Amino acid sequence: MRVPHLLSHLVLVQVERRPAEGMRFLVRVAGESVLRAVPVPLMNRYIESSVNLIKDTRDDSEPRIVDVRRLVAETGCMQHWCGRVNIPFRFNFGDVEYAHCPLAEDGSTADRILSALFYHGAPDT
Repeated sequence: MRVPHLLSHLVLVQVERRPAEGMRFLVRVAGESVLRAVPVPLMNRYIESSVNLIKDTRDDSEPRIVDVRRLVAETGCMQHWCGRVNIPFRFNFGDVEYAHCPLAEDGSTADRILSALFYHGAPDT
């Protein structure tokens, strides 16, 4: 019964491996809660491009946001984190919690990452 509620908190990114440029992460699907929280379009955009549109230039959020996905793609291991972020969202909340989970079509090389994001204290939580 809780699955429909969870869907709005999911993001699916495609991992693109480019030898000259490194890894990039293209947002393919984003749930309604995530789309309402982020003040820029996400769909069919690269994670780092979206973050650069909204972040404070003194903040290091982009490297953390990209680096954690790179770690998931490289190791094939899920990453979990909970805490404060410095990116301005559309509504106020306490902490953000996420779990990034690798998906691999061939069973070993992560080519997608499924993320569940939960905004503690957000209007719909």
